[in-house]
Amino acid sequence: MPAPESAAPTAKAAALTGARTIAPLAIAVFPFGLVYGVLVAQTDVPNWVGGLASIFIIAGAAQIALVDLIDRDAPFAIAIGTALIINLRMVLYSAALAPAYGAFSRAWRFGLAHLITDQTTVTSLAYFEAVDDPRARRWWVVGASSLFIGSWVLGTWVGIISGAGIPDGLELGFAIPLTFLALLIPSLKSRPDLTAAMIAALVVVVAAPLPFSLGLPIGAIVGVAAGMAVPR
Repeated sequence: MPAPESAAPTAKAAALTGARTIAPLAIAVFPFGLVYGVLVAQTDVPNWVGGLASIFIIAGAAQIALVDLIDRDAPFAIAIGTALIINLRMVLYSAALAPAYGAFSRAWRFGLAHLITDQTTVTSLAYFEAVDDPRARRWWVVGASSLFIGSWVLGTWVGIISGAGIPDGLELGFAIPLTFLALLIPSLKSRPDLTAAMIAALVVVVAAPLPFSLGLPIGAIVGVAAGMAVPR
């Protein structure tokens, strides 16, 4: 007689698990938001515009580039195009999440798509491997995204309000690579993963002189191709 299947987590339990899982990354993203908020306060971009961007765009690197270009009076097409190029990686994330999100209703798919970030994508995929219940998956994403994005928005507004009050000697830039390293290292579990990461990093470094941060999407595409070429 087959063993009974374990019951799927409740919505509340799944959301709490998501929040607990993302908590360390939520703490790390706060100073990232702080860096962005201070940048907004030191430019001609209105504070309310910069603050709302963290709610409607939710993309730290793209927001920093966008604010910098706007402050330098770059053409509108260049500013928007640069932000879109930096965020091309979201296409890869969407493709990775599509099998799980396909089981959600249209309203859930559109709502959760807005909450996609690097951190929530990686942690969501790990949870989806362990739990296949669509309802639990949805609420896990809600719990994780709410805490993570809430920390990002809070950091943004603290940075905007404090503005130039942040001491020059306080180095906050470490938070940006830290949030991504915290995702990268635990995810390198196989030879294809390691190959993809190494090749992508190499291409990004070599392609760094390219305009509009084109090295990022090029590195991502080449890295994915290299990883797929390596047998597991």
